[in-house]
Amino acid sequence: MKRFLTVVCISTIIFLFTACSLFRPVNQKTPPATSAAELWQFIKLKDNYSKWDQFDDAEGLLQAAPPHGPLVKIYANDIATGSTYTGRKGSIVIMENYENDGKTLLTINLMQKRPGYAPSAGDWFWATYEPSGKVLEEGKIKSCVECHVSMAFDDYTFIHKW
Repeated sequence: MKRFLTVVCISTIIFLFTACSLFRPVNQKTPPATSAAELWQFIKLKDNYSKWDQFDDAEGLLQAAPPHGPLVKIYANDIATGSTYTGRKGSIVIMENYENDGKTLLTINLMQKRPGYAPSAGDWFWATYEPSGKVLEEGKIKSCVECHVSMAFDDYTFIHKW
């Protein structure tokens, strides 16, 4: 009887471990919450953002306005697309800013959700890059915060307003 119980317990533990492993989110690479330069390495080399999904209501090139380019393309990592209403920790939204021709990339903007980072700005970290990846600005960028605060009711994003 003891042996039977031991086998049942071990089998149950193995079953639970296997079940938990199977239901873990796939391809959900956790981005670093560090500098914009390190984030660039992550979004270009480890988890290339150009292969990320776009939001259903914001696909392809979209009309935009300053401070972004006349046209933009928005990408979101699995964490962001799996979030509902507010981004979860690690959510990243990328906006490529294009010239009117839709081919000339001007800059790349990034928003990353970092709980506790900037409560008055939805806990978003912002970064702006040149197409080469050179960091132009990062952190609690005043112009980003001042504009996005108008969208506090929508987690400080304009994503679904296109």
